[in-house]
Amino acid sequence: MTATQASWFSALAPYVERDDLAVELANPFLRPTGERVDSLPSVFVRFPMWRGAPFVDDLGKKTAAMVELDGEHLVPELAILRLLEREGWEWRWIHTTSKGEISMYLTDWRDVSRQDQRSRPIQHDGARALLYAIADRSGNRYGGCWSVFAWRESSYAFFEAKRQSAKDREKLKPAQAAWVRAALSLREQIMSARDFAVVQWEYR
Repeated sequence: MTATQASWFSALAPYVERDDLAVELANPFLRPTGERVDSLPSVFVRFPMWRGAPFVDDLGKKTAAMVELDGEHLVPELAILRLLEREGWEWRWIHTTSKGEISMYLTDWRDVSRQDQRSRPIQHDGARALLYAIADRSGNRYGGCWSVFAWRESSYAFFEAKRQSAKDREKLKPAQAAWVRAALSLREQIMSARDFAVVQWEYR
């Protein structure tokens, strides 16, 4: 399995330096089709660093964890989403509570306090139904939901952004792995393992 075969890859390709990475699952599983899932794709990208003033609320990342894309001040999750948007994807940056519920659906992070950020609920029926089905099957509600969710027509994808070297091996948290298993165990077979990706990133 390679990331280059994924429906989302071409959107990120201009920034990708490594497309041969993988995240090994601690507990591989079989899909209803009998397919064994033991890893997920991962890519390594480089983003320009944001060198302007920090946000009022920088999510604890500090300026050194903010990136710039076409002059826009962004967190890495939103940089990924902006690239997907260029190729017709719709998306949300999903924030969840400690109780496993969604607190915000974001399309940007404005230079205002956290409570003043604007949540934009998903209007796409298929995307909403998929999120609900995965949450219902996972046993942990939305607690393991990956932070970046995108869709284009009948294609769906989840991403996690992690600042680290391409040499570092990423491990999923148990709740994140449970979310993958729930999504790939749905009877409708809407998604495949290629629809999940960890985006490892560093500055240019």
